[in-house]
Formats: sequence, structure tokens, C-alpha cells
Amino acid sequence: MTLGKILSIALRRVGLSDGATAFTDNARDYFNVGLRNLCEQRQWRWLFKNSSFTTVSGTQTYSLGSDVMRPLSFRNTTDNHKMEIVDSDWVDRRDPNDDDTGIPYFLFISGINSTTGYWEVDLFQIPDTTGSTINYRYFAYVADKTSSDDATDLAGDLPPWAQNALIYYIASMYKGELGDIQGEQDELGLYFNSVNSNIKVDAQAESGDQNHRARRYDSSSNNFRFTVNEGSLT
Repeated sequence: MTLGKILSIALRRVGLSDGATAFTDNARDYFNVGLRNLCEQRQWRWLFKNSSFTTVSGTQTYSLGSDVMRPLSFRNTTDNHKMEIVDSDWVDRRDPNDDDTGIPYFLFISGINSTTGYWEVDLFQIPDTTGSTINYRYFAYVADKTSSDDATDLAGDLPPWAQNALIYYIASMYKGELGDIQGEQDELGLYFNSVNSNIKVDAQAESGDQNHRARRYDSSSNNFRFTVNEGSLT
């Protein structure tokens, strides 16, 4: 679903036209507020991502992606080994002249570039070859959306359930603004129902529980498990 479609559906729930720029701009602001609220609910599985960069001979410092909130792990896929994240002091003690070169087995997080705002890492040893691919895993953040994003598909940022939940969030904020307090509470209830049910699913996926689709919860979160005897479909 595109961002524009989400804004349009939310405005229809409120009884407003998506043809008015002021209404759409306001709905987009609510979307961004709701998105931040959603991302703060839990360390979501869908915000764990992978990317990579390629070494350049003699270059020690590398920028990570623009959406990296927290780097988690690194692997040199070319030389097939995991890279250990160490402290900068550890590197300084082993390479006080900052000139050791070779295959990098270690790295330290050097901070956020004050110009670009991107995370940077320093490799140790300094690569002596060009072309080694460093794959890294990270926890991402989703940047605020602008009008230029209205036509883009949100599948790369948000799972379908989260897109639907944000429709309810936008509608709740708009109804509250318009003085429909009961409508605001109803829509907000739908939003939190969606979020809370997916927190359970996400937590079960994180724990490796493969039976979560065969479970049902009552209103008190008591668990009822439905199982089938092995080898039988009856």
C-alpha cells in the first residue's frame, strides 16, 4: 500500500476529502507521529535489516546506511569470517601508529559523522586489498515521510498489519481534533489492538516458537493451544 492510499483511507474514515492538501498534510503529520509511537512499542523483528559495504585498500573508515539506528554485527563475507566489535582503545594499544594493514578481523564504532549523520566504523587492520565485502546487521529506524513519499509503496518499511494500524491512528487523531471524543477512543482502540496482537506474534517469532499460529489468546492473555496428533489430520 502506498502512503497516499493510507492517508486517503484514514481521511475517508473521518469523513474528510483527500483532495484537500491541508487535510492530507495534516494526516501525514499524524502518520509520522504514529510511526514513531509504533516503533517505540518494541524492538520489532521487521526493523532488523542487513546491508554491506566494500573495502578500499588503505581506507580505514566506512559509513553505514542512512537508516541505521544501531549497528549489531559484522561479517567479512569475502574472507568468510565474523568480525569482532572492539573498543577504540583496544585498537590503539595494538596499533599506536595507526598504520597496520592486512585482512580486517576487528572493527570499532567510531561514531556518527557530524556532516552526514551516518554511523561510521573503523576497520582493524586497515584493509590492504580492494573489493572485500563486509556485510552488517543493524536495527533500523523509519524516517518521517514527506509529500514526495506519497506515491511510494511502504512494503519496504512497514509490514501490512502496521500500515493498517496507522490508518486507525491517523483517524483517531483527526477525530479527536474534530471533537469526536468517542470516535477518537474507538479508532485508538483498534490501533492498540492491532499493535498488541502483533507484539505477541513478534515475541513468539523472536523466541523461536513455531506454534504461535496454533495458539489463541483470551482477553486476559491466557493461552489456549490447539494441536493435532502427529501423523493425523483428524
